[in-house]
Amino acid sequence: MKLSQFRDLLAVVEFGSLRGAGRHLGIAQPVITRSIRELERELGVSLFERHAKGVQLTDMGQAFVRRVESFQSELRRAKEEIGQLKGKMTGEVTVALSTASCMALMPSAVAAFQRRYPDATLKISETLFQPVEADLSDGKIDFWIGPLDQTGISSKFAVERLFDNHRRVVARKGHILADARSLKDLTEARWVRPTLSTRSTEGDFDAMFDRLGLPSPKIVLHARSALITILIVANSDLLTVLPQQWLDFAPMRDLYQALDLIEPMVAAPMCIVQRKGMPLTPMAEYLCDRMRTAAAQYERRQAGTVEL
Repeated sequence: MKLSQFRDLLAVVEFGSLRGAGRHLGIAQPVITRSIRELERELGVSLFERHAKGVQLTDMGQAFVRRVESFQSELRRAKEEIGQLKGKMTGEVTVALSTASCMALMPSAVAAFQRRYPDATLKISETLFQPVEADLSDGKIDFWIGPLDQTGISSKFAVERLFDNHRRVVARKGHILADARSLKDLTEARWVRPTLSTRSTEGDFDAMFDRLGLPSPKIVLHARSALITILIVANSDLLTVLPQQWLDFAPMRDLYQALDLIEPMVAAPMCIVQRKGMPLTPMAEYLCDRMRTAAAQYERRQAGTVEL
């Protein structure tokens, strides 16, 4: 197999046709066709199903492409790592962060990274762990940071605990239930469930109600983004449960408030997750270390020990 064949294969996948791949690569379509056929002949399977509007990966093709993408990611990292070890200040880092870690850790870490590597390309996505688990395993993502319940996490991942965590019941400013003292006082309230939050056995607020012998909370809205959650809670009487980091994020403080008389709920700890046994490039390791520094600073602020 040749690297050029992998290049051609991924181009066909991206553009959905042999002609589109050829135009993108500046290569005649018959050359692309021959490249793909040689791959299929060597593998002994069909990688694509041909149809009128282009091509579509077969099941075998999907499996093979996943491996090729992983290989290409590692090859890119290998080249970048050598360049960075030689003093080159360019390259690409791809990370995924939960909403809470975006708010608490990202700003200072990214600022430091950009000062150190002004010509680097940084790709950041906001997500929970499960949607990017496969990409992290395949090497498409350098590392993920967020609240993580480590139960059932694959042994292929290295998990580094940053700090313990908790969540709070949250309402708009001036909410009629702002002085509630317990979940018992909230049995008639209506709730938003943000899908960009971590659910764990100890911290999930459904379980909190159940343990107290209270009716399940009346969830009337499922928010599929941080922005939706923020806007709904800030402009309605709906309540929600959010990580403490959302309340510490300065731009949000005027939009909602924690119900301070209700005990914080235990949540999954904030963690870094990366592939075990596969070192990061110097550039990715620098960003990861800046995230660790930001986490330590955040923890000290929470403990009230930051020196001004």
